[in-house]
Parts: sequence; structure tokens; C-alpha cells
Amino acid sequence: MKVLSPERMAKYDEYAIKTWGIPSAVLMENAGRGLYRLLREYYLKERKRILVVCGKGNNGGDGFVVARYAIRDGFPVKVLLLGKKEELKGDAALNMRLFQSIGGEIIEGGGKEADVKEEINRGDIVVDAIFGTGLSKPIEGLEAMVIEEINRSQKKVIAVDIPSGIDGKRGLVMGCAIKADHTFTFAYPKLGHLLYPGAYYAGRLTVIDISIPDFIENRLGFDGYIIDGELMRGIIKERLPWSHKGSFGHVAVIAGSTGKTGAAHMAALSALKIGAGLVTLLIPETLNPIMEMKLTEVMTYPVMDGGTGHFILSSYGQISEFIKDKDVVIIGPGLSQNSGTMELVRKLFLNTEKPFVIDADGINAFQGHLDEINKAKGKAVFTPHPGELGRLIGLTPKEINEDRIHVGRIFAKKSGIHLVLKGAKTLVFNPEGEVYINPTGNPALAKGGSGDVLTGFIGGLISQGYSPLEASIAGVYLHGYIADRWVEHHSDMDLIACELLSDIGIAVKELRDGKERVYIERSL
Repeated sequence: MKVLSPERMAKYDEYAIKTWGIPSAVLMENAGRGLYRLLREYYLKERKRILVVCGKGNNGGDGFVVARYAIRDGFPVKVLLLGKKEELKGDAALNMRLFQSIGGEIIEGGGKEADVKEEINRGDIVVDAIFGTGLSKPIEGLEAMVIEEINRSQKKVIAVDIPSGIDGKRGLVMGCAIKADHTFTFAYPKLGHLLYPGAYYAGRLTVIDISIPDFIENRLGFDGYIIDGELMRGIIKERLPWSHKGSFGHVAVIAGSTGKTGAAHMAALSALKIGAGLVTLLIPETLNPIMEMKLTEVMTYPVMDGGTGHFILSSYGQISEFIKDKDVVIIGPGLSQNSGTMELVRKLFLNTEKPFVIDADGINAFQGHLDEINKAKGKAVFTPHPGELGRLIGLTPKEINEDRIHVGRIFAKKSGIHLVLKGAKTLVFNPEGEVYINPTGNPALAKGGSGDVLTGFIGGLISQGYSPLEASIAGVYLHGYIADRWVEHHSDMDLIACELLSDIGIAVKELRDGKERVYIERSL
């Protein structure tokens, strides 16, 4: 599924109006009618009082269309207009007049605060049509008061296009925002629907088709992809009946140090569980007895460490010789930040013509050495969380999270790598800067070890012949999907990382059979 920024959606609308000659009023009518149809289907099975809260712009115009259809069907409807009637222009003014012409009641919201609150609390369903996706400054004054009162009211809240107060591009709260139960948007999901905190405020998300043909995407472009079941079915490979372990590759995992053998264990086991044919864990020889006890199906290869319990630079030749015939190298989980270990990581990365999946301390090795990332001979996937990426590029996690797509896109393009920017929602970037937004996952993943499992998933998929981009997309989707299945039967508190391995088969089967969870609904 494609996703647009508000600016690009505006270009789509302009193209439809100027090139195809579709009147803007028709687009507004199609949007409002489509929203009302679904509103009635989902929430109006019985008689309910509806309050539509309209702003002065086009979002308010959409709200007037909804209100008109609702009053036509006999529902008790009022419109709370946050402004004066004479302030409305164009299509919004036209639809206000049409609503009035069939007896619709409009309350101008500039009156007493107590009266406004009374109207909000009198309705059963509140339709938020105050601001659309183009909001560019913090909300204050009357609109802020109304939004806060709607949120306090405990009513069922339906957002038109986007919850008022959410930045449609970055998902940020612009001062305050409507907390919607269900958001109905038009033609395409917008970036602000998918990025937190916007995704939280949007609630359930449904995309309404307004008959914009697909070929416009080739002319005007789009801003990213949402990973969904359809995309996943195009990625997941058939495992042929005559396959053998050699068919699915050999993963080398370079991980672990004293006190951090668990990270090495989880990354290696995850690579095997996701379908790799063979996995060998390279481990400092001092720690090898521990791993011999922990691991059964995963092989170990003890690497000389001079009794230190961590990898040392002088082991470069031993490691380089071992990994030269492997299909992919995972490096980083639990390595430690010993200076010699960090130098070893960079040397292996620069001199090994293999795909690399680099996580945790493997990423930390490149602090102050950013120029070395795009010199690698092999294809690389970096999997940082905002803190790790921030240390590389000199930003705080807060600064990254305020504009995750922009920051990630620039880093991937400059570095020439595939970037998996972890978090809610995890983003995957290719070296060209294209972004894939992962809808799966929940706070159950906020545990130590979850990232090590994801790293193993991505490396294990690459070993089976998936490209770094395909492996990253499939890895993050399955990782979050399994966690979502977990909370259906448990909670978002009790998952530990290794339990993510238990449901891989069920998740893959649901995807192959087309029975996966639907994260974003599309309505024709």
C-alpha cells in the first residue's frame, strides 16, 4: 500500500481538478458521502445523536457533507461550526448552504464555553471535521478548548481525514489533538496516520477510495510504502520439496562478550529458526563453553581472545578466513565497546565481500567513522534504534523521532546502506531513500533481546537468498506480527525475546494463506 504526505495529496487533488476537469466540489462530495456510508455501516445501526464539529476550511466542508447525508437519513444531527458562517469560502460554504437548505441546524461556536461543552456532551457520536492534514501551527484558543472537551467527553469520536491537531507529515501533536476511535481518510493513508504519536490518536484507520486511478502515482510519485500482507506474499519464497540445508545458506554470527552471551545466543538461534540452513556462532574462546551448553542446533566457532572474554583485533585473520565462504555475516549483538573490538568490526566490514547485518555494538563501532560505511564491498543492513543512530550522526533520540523519515532517508542515501530504524513504527530504507513503514508491533517488544532476535531474522532471511531489502521488510513485519499475535492471548507486558521464536511458523502460514491481521482497512 502506498502512503502520501499531505503536500503530495494536495498535488493529487490539484491534478484531478485541473487535468481531468473534476470539480473540487465533486471530490468533496465523494469523500463526505463515502465517509458517511461507512459511518452508518459501522456505528449507526440504531438511532443516535450526531454532533459534527466543523472548522472553516475544506475539512469542515467534508463534515457538512457527512451531516447532510445523516440528516437525510433521519438522524438527529447538529453542526458545531468553529467560526462564523460568513467566514466559510468555496466548497465548504457551498456544503454549509446545502446542509441548511434541508433544515440542518448550525451552532456557531464563538459563544459561551459552557454552551459549547453542553453541545459536545449532548451527542452520542462526535465527528471531528475541524482541521485536515495541512495543519502547520499549534492549535490554541477556541479550537484547543473544543478539542480538549471532546477528548474529555468519552463519546465515540470519528475523525474526518486525520484527527485534528495531528501533523499529517510527521505524526506530531500540534499543541493538542483529537483522540479518535476511528479515522476515515481519503484515497491514501498519510504519513501522519502511521507515525507515532499520530497513529495512536488516529485509532482504527480506514482508507476510502475516491476513484483516483493508480497511474497518477507514476506521474506525481508517492512518499513511501506500508508493509502489508500483499507485499509480504510477493516476498516470501516457496521452499521447494527437494531443498536441503545447503539451499538455505550458512549464517556467520559474530557476537558476544563477558556478560552478554545472551545476545549472541538469541541472534544465532533466531537466524536458524527463521529458516537458515546452517548457523555458526563465532564467540570469544573464553566464552565458548557457555555457548556449547546454551546452543544445540547452532554450531560454535571459538575465536582466540587472549583470555579477555571479548573479540580482539589480532583475531582478524582467523575470523576472515572462516567467514569467506559464508552467505551472510551478522555482527554486533553483545560485542562490547572495547576499542580493539570496534576496530575489528570496521576492518571486517571493509574487507569482506559479504552481506552484513550490523546491530548494537557493531553500529557503535562506526562512531567517528561514518565515511567508512559506504566504502564496504558487500551489501549492508544497519539496524539501529534512535539512540544508536543518534550517536552516529550527532542527534538526540528526540530530534530523530520528531522527523524519523527525513533523518532516516538522508542517512541511508548518504551511507549507501539499507537502514532499519527501529522503534514504533520501525522504518526500512533502501540506499535510494525509499521508505517502507512497518505497521506491526506493540510495547511487548520493549524488552532487552528483541533487537537481537530481529537481527537474526534479517540475517537468516538473507542467507536463504532474500535481498537485503526483502529480508529487512520481511524481518521487521514478522517480528512485530508475532508480538501482535502474542498480545491477543497474553498481555503487552510478559513477552520475552525468545518467545518470539515460537510463533514464526504460524505467522508465515497465516500470511501465505491470506489470513493475516489487517492493520489498515481499505474500503471501495
